[in-house]
Amino acid sequence: MEGYLLPRCVPQNMERALSALPPIPENTDVDYMLADLISKDPRKVIVLDDDPTGTQTVHGVKVITKWSEERFINVLESDDRLFYVLTNSRSLPEEQAVDLTKQLVASLNRAVKKTNSKISIISRSDSTLRGHFPAETVAVIDTVRNGLGMEFCGQVVVPAFFEGDRYTFDDVHWVRQGDMLVPAAQTEFAKDPAFGFRSSNLVEWVLEKTDGAVTRDAIVSIPIEVIRREGVPGVYRILQKAPWNSVIVSNATSYYDLKTLVCGLLRSEADGHNYVYRTAASFVPIYGGISLRDSLSREELRDLSGNNTNGGLVVVGSHVETTNQQLKSLLNAKKVSGIELSVTDLLHEAARELEIARIINAVSRNLVSSTDTVIYTSRTVLEGTGKDGYLQIGSVISDALVRIVRGLAAEPKFLIAKGGITSSVLATDALGSETAHVLGQILPGVPVWRMGEETTVPGKPYVIFPGNVGDEGSLLKAVQLLS
Repeated sequence: MEGYLLPRCVPQNMERALSALPPIPENTDVDYMLADLISKDPRKVIVLDDDPTGTQTVHGVKVITKWSEERFINVLESDDRLFYVLTNSRSLPEEQAVDLTKQLVASLNRAVKKTNSKISIISRSDSTLRGHFPAETVAVIDTVRNGLGMEFCGQVVVPAFFEGDRYTFDDVHWVRQGDMLVPAAQTEFAKDPAFGFRSSNLVEWVLEKTDGAVTRDAIVSIPIEVIRREGVPGVYRILQKAPWNSVIVSNATSYYDLKTLVCGLLRSEADGHNYVYRTAASFVPIYGGISLRDSLSREELRDLSGNNTNGGLVVVGSHVETTNQQLKSLLNAKKVSGIELSVTDLLHEAARELEIARIINAVSRNLVSSTDTVIYTSRTVLEGTGKDGYLQIGSVISDALVRIVRGLAAEPKFLIAKGGITSSVLATDALGSETAHVLGQILPGVPVWRMGEETTVPGKPYVIFPGNVGDEGSLLKAVQLLS
């Protein structure tokens, strides 16, 4: 990467910026090539999801929310090419996230040996560059190498997420805000108390996050220009020239780009090269061979709700600005009864029990009177001391939300959880989920699960609404579709 020059990281008009890129080729055989390569690939694809929002681009796939060696054996022996394992590791301090990853992958290794399977692993994480990188991918590489003897050429980083308007070009990762594309490091996500960062350019971001462990010469970029002008041969050429143990960052602003990238990767893997993937959600269906589909219809959603006449429930734990605007629109529309959960009270033991009891009683009354209700945490962010202190406050809030949902006197007609960590703990700890089935999306980037028979709501829909997805009216629209 000697002589590498950083592109200017300034906000740009989205339409003009994307139209200035090389055009997407017409009449290519990339779809046929992708299908052919996947049909010849014997591996199972395991997606380790650091929160449950990563299912936001797939349908018809299984999610393991409580993993075990026996459960891994069952899915490895099934006909499914791809399955998810929910780790919720983004809610943990880094040391605990690494320990969890090592334990999970060690169990997976044992199942792989017993079933004589071949695998590929995607570490799915946030499209705004938050999460435990590179700690989790390094833990995967080390544990698989030690357990299965697999060697890895490197890591592939693909944070593009089109359903959420996150794009990568000129090696810069961009987030849409209105009609502008803003460099990721200039958004609120870069100021996250646990996962903040300074660099929008992915080459610089990798250097920042690896803190010198990866040198600039070991970072390889796959540009949009190569993807669209040279196609699969160009991607394959770059992969073959990449140094051993490299970090490969890929640009992408469309599914054509991802299809071309994946074809190059599958060709390289067919030659015996192995990679660990750190990606956002748009990469998963292309690499996993899952077809893209439209959002679930109103009729499909109505069939899921059954004959329950109680009110529906929305639980909002996320506090990013997108969520704040969506919550405001929902409350202003007077379509739901809003009940605020005081985080300050939760952090004081003497007040905590009274606050939780107050919320349970108020929500239960609303549900039995067929009133849709939203519980939302107070909007002032309390950061604690250091990033671990911030995560600990999040843990206290999550525990309270779990107790509230567990303690309700009536089953909601529907349940929407807003925020990745919130939706994870409610699924596993409040509803008792061990497995789930992804039905599709209620809105672009907003997945709907059918809960397993072991849960307190067997067969019922559960909407996982990411904190940073949608416009200000999206949460209201989801409620209207389910009401």
